[in-house]
Amino acid sequence: MNATIHNALKRGPQFVTVLTLLACTAASCGPRHSAMSGPRCAFADPEITTSMGICSLVAEYYVAHREWPLSKAQLEDQDRHLLEKATAQMSAEEARELSAFLNRFTLLDLRKSGENLVFHYRFKIERKTVDQRVRFRPRPTADEILQAATAKGYD
Repeated sequence: MNATIHNALKRGPQFVTVLTLLACTAASCGPRHSAMSGPRCAFADPEITTSMGICSLVAEYYVAHREWPLSKAQLEDQDRHLLEKATAQMSAEEARELSAFLNRFTLLDLRKSGENLVFHYRFKIERKTVDQRVRFRPRPTADEILQAATAKGYD
């Protein structure tokens, strides 16, 4: 396989993640609900964006430290670090909202299982409790970690 094709295939998951994040941003710029009830699309759904956000934070922590976070305090430090980098591109209101992101969660249980991380989280949103477990596997990039965590049966 030539190097150009190999590099393009290797970067595919990164492009998907970037496009997903751009779609989330674009969808959240408009009104949350249409004339009919509910969000305009999946990316405007606070349940999906909250789940994506917490999973991305865990993956980014691993890439930065080459070890899994095992406490809320470690996630808070990572969140603060990422916020410091992005503060110049956001409004004061956005920065306030993002700095309180981890307060949405009523459960953040991070446990190592061999070299993997089993992450159980819970939050309430719009009268619904979301309770999820995700298994993270070590990978070189956050995109690859997220892809492996969501790819059922492909790992």
